[in-house]
Amino acid sequence: MIMKNLSWIFLFSILLISACGTGTTKTDNQVINLDPKQFSELSPSGKIIDVRTPQEIAQGKIEGAIEMDYYRPDFKSKVLELPKDSQIFIYCAVGSRSREAAEMLVNEGFTNVHHLQGGIQAWYQQEFPLTR
Repeated sequence: MIMKNLSWIFLFSILLISACGTGTTKTDNQVINLDPKQFSELSPSGKIIDVRTPQEIAQGKIEGAIEMDYYRPDFKSKVLELPKDSQIFIYCAVGSRSREAAEMLVNEGFTNVHHLQGGIQAWYQQEFPLTR
């Protein structure tokens, strides 16, 4: 009987937790993932950071993006010069580096960090413009 009650409590807890995790709301200290359309609509209101290498950027970038190569030894010190309360929109080639960089920013106290899911590749596939 006790085991059956514990099972119901466990099941209810799982359902409650999963119900709270849906939607597009943001809590502090959390990276906000955006698809290319959302990124294009929201990013003009903040600082756009391209964390790709100069060779990758030569192929094209999102207009207005600040170039900060994630692989450079001074990346962290450069990005920490940005105001921690500013809106940050970050991307790379396919989303892996920029996701790591976004999580690092959040861990450093940045409160409004947005990440382009799929990176510049997803952006390009959705036919959003690039600049050189």
